[in-house]
This record gives sequence, C-alpha cells and structure tokens, in this order.
Amino acid sequence: MTHRPERDGSATTSAHVPYYLALEVAALAWARLLDECGQGLLTAGDMAVVRTEFDFRRELFTGFLDAEVDIASIGRSSVAFAVALHQHDQLAATGTTVVARTDEARLLAVPLSPEQRAMLESLVRA
Repeated sequence: MTHRPERDGSATTSAHVPYYLALEVAALAWARLLDECGQGLLTAGDMAVVRTEFDFRRELFTGFLDAEVDIASIGRSSVAFAVALHQHDQLAATGTTVVARTDEARLLAVPLSPEQRAMLESLVRA
C-alpha cells in the first residue's frame, strides 16, 4: 500500500497511511473475490456500497497489507463482506461492507438471481 500523490503532485513522505486508503484496499479485496470466484454471474460493477463500518486496531503504514475477505451474510439483494486487514502479521483493522445489486440505472436495488445466490452461498466458509 502506498500513498497517492498530493493534490499539487508532490509526493507524501509520511509512513502513516490514511484510513481511506485502507478502505480502498478492502474494497479491492471484495471486488477481487467477486471477479475471481463469481463465475461471471456477479461483478463489483453490478453492486453499490450501501454501508461500511471499520474498526482500526493499530496504525497502518506504507508497505504490504494483507486483506482477508469472507461473506458474512446474503440478503435479498445484498451481500455483506467481512474484511480483516493484517500488516506485519498483526490484525490492523476489521470491518464489514454491505453492497446491493442494482438495476442498470444504479438507482434501485434488485434481487439476486437464484444463480447469483447459489454462487455466493458456495463462497461462504463453513
């Protein structure tokens, strides 16, 4: 994980990573889960974030960050992802992100299809 350049284009010299970059890593992790395991039935582009909540247990720094993602629950049109972020073999943050399947206009939540639900259920850890 690295910093983005500042708005003026200069580089950040701080080793501290702001929380929003950690949330981006978490979002990339659940999106990757859908892309790699979703069998083309459901992608991150089909979903809209409706809720996210994270607790940070320690400061994050630039460098390697490991993200672990599980499906916490499956609703009528939504999926809740549980995310754990680890750095230097220590738990740094835990959180949940809930996403909902949307219509093409991205205005309304629409139910998951039976095929999408079955695919998601196959990814739930027993």
